[in-house]
Amino acid sequence: MRPILYFLGGDTAPSENQRSDDGALVVGAATPRRELAPGEALPRFEHDWFFDYAYARVFNSKHRLEARQWAGFIYVLDQRFGGFAQMVLDAGSGGGGVFVKRAMMSTEQLMDGALRTVVPICDKTVESQQAVGHARFILNMFKRGDPGVDSVWPDPNGGTKSLAGDELLKDAVLCAYKEALRLGVLRWPPEADEFLKMNPEAIRHWDQERIWALKNLTVGWKQLINIVVETYEKDGLQIEATTSRGARRFSTLGKDDIAYAGIYAYTAFRVWLQGEEFEQPPEEDLAGFAGR
Repeated sequence: MRPILYFLGGDTAPSENQRSDDGALVVGAATPRRELAPGEALPRFEHDWFFDYAYARVFNSKHRLEARQWAGFIYVLDQRFGGFAQMVLDAGSGGGGVFVKRAMMSTEQLMDGALRTVVPICDKTVESQQAVGHARFILNMFKRGDPGVDSVWPDPNGGTKSLAGDELLKDAVLCAYKEALRLGVLRWPPEADEFLKMNPEAIRHWDQERIWALKNLTVGWKQLINIVVETYEKDGLQIEATTSRGARRFSTLGKDDIAYAGIYAYTAFRVWLQGEEFEQPPEEDLAGFAGR
């Protein structure tokens, strides 16, 4: 039997105008590479898993989502996919992720146009645990000092925050992501237009959201290719540009919202893998719900 575990990554940028960055949510599904015997513990190592990208949704300046709307839609996806094992949101300078995190702490969420009572989803900080008694502490913020992120990428100098600076954290995660691609852990779906053209029978009963999710994932891996390390020329050689702390500088040729949301979903998987107790899950959890 192969359990299916779902992970969410979110770049919840507040898109105020057409020049603003888009926001994106991406879902990844992790499955062991081989069948598990009854009672067998889950694999402990990343290379024993496949991580398949299953869903992507983009919100832009036409949507102009508020934090409360972002939070509500995350709860909708959590319900569709049978409960995420972990999730990671960007805590970037725009502050969108921080406001979404606060909105997610409420026991009432706007889901599909109606207010619903939920068990809050919170991050693992002491402050959140003190503020909310009963909650699912599966949220991680992509920043140094986050407990989940720290568990995978700790400060090499023994400090209290992950790595020495945010740019070193980004470098480390992108290095890990590249290695996961090399090992065949990460798998993006086929190119959307070609797949839709070649499989008319398979998609006959797909709704528009599922079709757009596949198209968004195609955009995502194309964005991923456009994330490059900045270089400069010295003595006829191309040298990688680094920050004062020694982290490589990255830039993107175009937008990168879906790509980074996908990277954050993978980061959520790594956080789960680091903290998992590796006991066999309940039998009813061995087959995850395949969300749209």
